[in-house]
Amino acid sequence: MKLVSLTLENWRGVSASQIEFDSGVTLIEGPNEVGKSSLVEALRMLFREKSGSKKKEVQAVQPVGEDVGSSVAAEVRCCDYHFTYSKTYNRKHGTELRILAPRAEQLTGDDAHNRAWDILSGHMDMALWDALLVEQGKEIGGVKLADSDGLARALDNAAGGAGASGEESALFDAVQAEYERYFTLKTGKPRYGDEQQRVEKNHEKVQQLQTTLRELEDDLRRFEGVSAEISRLQRAVPELQAAKDQHEQRWAAIDGLQSRLIAKEEEGKPLQELLVHARNQWQQRQQAVADIARRAQELEQKQAALQPLAEQVAELEHTVQAAEATQKELQTQRRALQHALQQARRDAAYLQDAAELARLEQLLARVQAQRGELAAARETLAGIHITSAGRKEIQAAASALDVATRTRDNAATRLTIEALQALDWQLNDEAVSLRPGATLERQVAATLQLEIPELARISIAPAASAGELAAEVDARQQELDALLARFQVRRVEQAIAQDEQRADAEQTVRSVRERIEDTLQGADEESLQADYTRLQQACDDALQQRDPDQPLPASAHEAKQQLETAAEALDACESERDQEAGRLETQRGELTRAQAKQQQASVEANALTSVLEDKRSSLAQAIEAEPDATLEEAVADREQQLAAITAELEQLRAQLQSEDPDSARLQLDNASHALRRAERDIIEQQQEQAVLKSRLDRAQANGLFEELEAAEQALAEAEDTLAATERRAAAAKLLWETLNQHRDASRQAYVRPLREGIQNLGKIVFGSDFDIALDEDWTILSVTRSGQTVPFDSLSVGAKEQLGILTRLAAARIVADEGGVPVIIDDALGFSDPTRLQSMGAAIAAAGRDAQVVVLTCTPGRFMYLGEVGVRRL
Repeated sequence: MKLVSLTLENWRGVSASQIEFDSGVTLIEGPNEVGKSSLVEALRMLFREKSGSKKKEVQAVQPVGEDVGSSVAAEVRCCDYHFTYSKTYNRKHGTELRILAPRAEQLTGDDAHNRAWDILSGHMDMALWDALLVEQGKEIGGVKLADSDGLARALDNAAGGAGASGEESALFDAVQAEYERYFTLKTGKPRYGDEQQRVEKNHEKVQQLQTTLRELEDDLRRFEGVSAEISRLQRAVPELQAAKDQHEQRWAAIDGLQSRLIAKEEEGKPLQELLVHARNQWQQRQQAVADIARRAQELEQKQAALQPLAEQVAELEHTVQAAEATQKELQTQRRALQHALQQARRDAAYLQDAAELARLEQLLARVQAQRGELAAARETLAGIHITSAGRKEIQAAASALDVATRTRDNAATRLTIEALQALDWQLNDEAVSLRPGATLERQVAATLQLEIPELARISIAPAASAGELAAEVDARQQELDALLARFQVRRVEQAIAQDEQRADAEQTVRSVRERIEDTLQGADEESLQADYTRLQQACDDALQQRDPDQPLPASAHEAKQQLETAAEALDACESERDQEAGRLETQRGELTRAQAKQQQASVEANALTSVLEDKRSSLAQAIEAEPDATLEEAVADREQQLAAITAELEQLRAQLQSEDPDSARLQLDNASHALRRAERDIIEQQQEQAVLKSRLDRAQANGLFEELEAAEQALAEAEDTLAATERRAAAAKLLWETLNQHRDASRQAYVRPLREGIQNLGKIVFGSDFDIALDEDWTILSVTRSGQTVPFDSLSVGAKEQLGILTRLAAARIVADEGGVPVIIDDALGFSDPTRLQSMGAAIAAAGRDAQVVVLTCTPGRFMYLGEVGVRRL
């Protein structure tokens, strides 16, 4: 098959597109989203999908937002056929086929689809068509060619007819169909499982019935055994009853002997108690005599030990009295030393408080003086109203006034009057008196009125500019006067002096405050005053409480020495007192123990005397009531009586032992148990006999023997059917496997042209030492270059992609003589370097001489090395 042209309308984002294909290599270039992949999609859908299909992939080709049908039309040459084939999907769907050769035909609808499919599938290998189509984004490296019958025939022809003929293929298909009647093609599992299950089911039923019959036979044998056992037990019961009666009689005689023995033992128990009592009385009498003798000897010893103890107690009492006197003296001395120590401590505290009082008095006096300085400085500041800024303003105003005055004077008319004789006259409103030789000078800044009484009135007026300067001087003077009044000073010099005085006073305030803080050292003056008052009161109280006859230490050092001396004396006294107290305590303890020992010895001697007297009195009374001879006779009588009873008991025990009561009891119990077991077994056997009889009756009524016979017949028939099926299946399997072996051997022979075709193209790309190995399914197993063999799966993505394209090109060249199938490559070789792109271009061009190749790309430079190629740009 070869493509002549392809036309799309309203296909996804493509409104209209038409491509004319070359018979060799056609390169379709265009940017992304222009519709290159849509050409491949439309061509595949044209051959496969009916126009009325509602599949999602069919509905997806309709342009978004447009209610139009999507059309595809192709002009195709397939063997002797030349036709145009078009379909419209989704809206107004339809199919049209126009056959131009070998005989003109025109069909529509499903008839057109079916006719086109018959032509394509009958004259073109559709499996190979799918294998040689490389869609964008799909894996390219692995290509499956083994399913292609067309390629197989072409390989067979290329190998010189080593493959199967048409008749042989039909035979293989028939054998395979027969094989598939009995086995699955992929897994080889049997398909006649129903017959096997029927045999198994019948076999299970037969086994179940046989088991049931065996159980019935067991029940029958058991029934006979149970009946025999019942008869035997019924015959044994009288014998067992007689044995039981015999053992009961023997046990009755033994029980009588045991009763006599128990009675005789009970008779001997009081005599035994009386003998024990008589012996105890005689033993107690002997123990009482021995105890009196022992206690008398002990009393003599205790009375002899009382005198040394009395002497020891008297000596210890004298020692303790002397130690107590010494302790009292030390106690008196200690109180005197404690008083002296307390006085020394009070004196030391007084001197320390007095020193601190003097220090506080000086400090407070110094602070008070500084407070006076601070108050004086503040009083000075209160009378000063000038500030640093005010001083600057006054100085500036005075400077301005001075400048204005100098300016005015320099520009004004100077009036000089010298008196030749005494003269009194008026200058403006001012009375002026001059003595002879005196002069008066004035700057005429304003009009001057000079009046000499009764002689003349003279007016002197300055120039116009002098008047303005005078006005300026007046203004400056007013400004200065206002400032002087504001800060309550009369003159500029006073303002300066007061400002200096203010600065000095502020400095004094800061200095005094700092000195006060240095003096107080962070303390509160009120707290210091309170401490002063407290210390003064403490000192006064200490002097009032002190004994005036005792001299006060001259200094704190002397007071410290007196304190240390008093403390050392007190420590020495207390140490001696503690030692004497320890000795006194020890002596008192010895005295207490000696007194206690004396008291205890005296009490024990008195108690022993009392006890001894009581025991002697009790013994005399007992002897008087029952003499020693009477007790001895009672013991002898009781022993004689008990000996007679003991002899009778020995005789009875010997007689009882000869009868062996334990064996007799065991034999009686065993005989009783044997009789009861026989009676119980008879009942159980009779119950089991009834159950077995019921089961046997039911089995006879159900016809199990007939059912087993029918089941065995059905099993035999099922086994015969299964055996026949298995024989046919084995024959079909053997034939199919044999044909497969021969077919595989033939395939190995005719796959050589495919291997050589891939090698020839591969040498263009990978070099002259390129070689490959193909697997049974015609896929590349490994690649050999430079003498090194690498598994296909271990190759890089680019190498796999290149080999996948070369394999498709080789297959297309092989089937080209039988009509061929075009190779369509959509956007491939993205993982190839420039050198490989160049060699791949040469390989594609070489394949294009024999087969039709269509290459689609969004990167034109990638296929710039293609030589003979028809370029179509979208």
